[in-house]
Amino acid sequence: MDISNLRIEINPVITDEELFSFYQRNHICEEGYGRIEYPYLRKSSLIVGAFESEKLVGIARAMFDGMTGVIMEFCLELEYQGTNLAYENGSLIGKDDYGLGKRIGDILINELFQMGADFIDAPSIVENYEETFYESIGFEKKNNHLAYYIDKRPYKDDERFMTTRRTFSDEVSS
Repeated sequence: MDISNLRIEINPVITDEELFSFYQRNHICEEGYGRIEYPYLRKSSLIVGAFESEKLVGIARAMFDGMTGVIMEFCLELEYQGTNLAYENGSLIGKDDYGLGKRIGDILINELFQMGADFIDAPSIVENYEETFYESIGFEKKNNHLAYYIDKRPYKDDERFMTTRRTFSDEVSS
């Protein structure tokens, strides 16, 4: 797959409908909110979007407070991740076979540094799955840090949005 013809934009205009369509195509759990106004499209400090023609195929959002940047969302169209993915969820980047995720990530991190960040956090990495991708864009695992969170998303217990891991042997035996 050739990604050289994709357009990557900094702080692009993305409509709520475009984002919802992206979430639905890629089984991203935020589709559980349904068609709503996505306030974080307007409140994020930085957004990097990738487009195939007019179709959103990747998005990374970050917040910046003058010192620290925090990646709030990093999603990549499943077809641009590659084949035989363990998760069918575009918000989990376990593979980046075509390098689109790395291009988006490199731009996001460079922009945060230009804004003045000297610390960038990616708090929601799925252990034993996404480390290789995040390491490819410069992150290091900090063994002395744990992730804590409060989750009040209205769909968090809805089984339709639970990300279950598939094993390739299950696919072969089915």
